[in-house]
Amino acid sequence: MITVYGYAGEPSGQLRDAVASAALVVGGQRHLDALAVPAHLRIVLGRIGPAVETLAALDPALSAVVIASGDPLFYGVVRRIRTAGLKCRVVPTVTSLQLAFAAVALPWDDALLASAHGNDPAPALAACRVHPKVGLLTDPTVGLPQIVAATAGLGRTYVLAERLGEPDERVRVLTEQDAAAIGEIVQPNVVLVLAHHPDDPAALGEQAPIAGGVRPTQQELS
Repeated sequence: MITVYGYAGEPSGQLRDAVASAALVVGGQRHLDALAVPAHLRIVLGRIGPAVETLAALDPALSAVVIASGDPLFYGVVRRIRTAGLKCRVVPTVTSLQLAFAAVALPWDDALLASAHGNDPAPALAACRVHPKVGLLTDPTVGLPQIVAATAGLGRTYVLAERLGEPDERVRVLTEQDAAAIGEIVQPNVVLVLAHHPDDPAALGEQAPIAGGVRPTQQELS
């Protein structure tokens, strides 16, 4: 049985128990180290392909644990595992974007959520230019500097949320000028791109029956 666990900050007791009895544990280096997974039982995630191949070859009678940052169903490893024809059980947690919106007390049901992590960043950066509230998963090559460059002159406010859930978590609300001049940025991080400062009532947005701020026309509904 393959069980995929979300991970945000500290590992749960349930995850620790599952790892202790697993025949194979797949995850990022920091996750595996935090759980003290023995070297002979661990697969460090880089490219997901080799890990999926190893999971497919594992005796189905043995238990395997896959650890994913945030919610493994949101731009996570579950899609890749299921695409390979493997069955799995999922124990989710909140996404890093949920934690970022919570850090500045902003509803996110009207936000557009995007990922530049391992994807072509162009659509995500374009979304930041046109949508008033965007939550963006970053990666080491596409992060705050690239987002600021793509939205220059639009008066956006940026929320840089680093190492969410960790003891050294840091969340900063930045103007375009501040964001352009920022120094070191710690991985992992996510960025919220907002048309209004989080303390501006306009940033709260409006509750709509369809999440993501999408408002279909009457013609589309008929």
